[in-house]
Amino acid sequence: MNSDIIRVAVVDDHLLFRKGLRALVSGFTGMEVLFEAGDGQELLERLDFGVVPDVILMDLQMPVLDGLQTIRLLRVQYPYVRVIIISMHDEPELIDNLRAEGAHGYLLKNANPEEVRKSIEVVIRQKIARPASLLKK
Repeated sequence: MNSDIIRVAVVDDHLLFRKGLRALVSGFTGMEVLFEAGDGQELLERLDFGVVPDVILMDLQMPVLDGLQTIRLLRVQYPYVRVIIISMHDEPELIDNLRAEGAHGYLLKNANPEEVRKSIEVVIRQKIARPASLLKK
């Protein structure tokens, strides 16, 4: 696997949106979607099995484990993974709170494809080095 490829996970409880986002990101040069998850709990289970992306595109409101709860856990367990929240809410206070909790980016669900691509590229440039034990060969 080429180390220049940005590996992405898509987490959203709406199947159609999740599949659409996966198709969009898969079409970007230099990016691949490793997996999808329907909520934060499913995401964490995948990560615990060693499938760790560089960037997670994640909905804020999900059942079982929502985006905010998941960010808090990711910040501790996987601090080198970049998280972009994708939501329909655009309140500045909410966005500031999410950033303070550990989100690296924020997109509205009506963002255009170029905004999605650029957001992924921006957060990956801010990336902390991944521990060598988790690097794919």
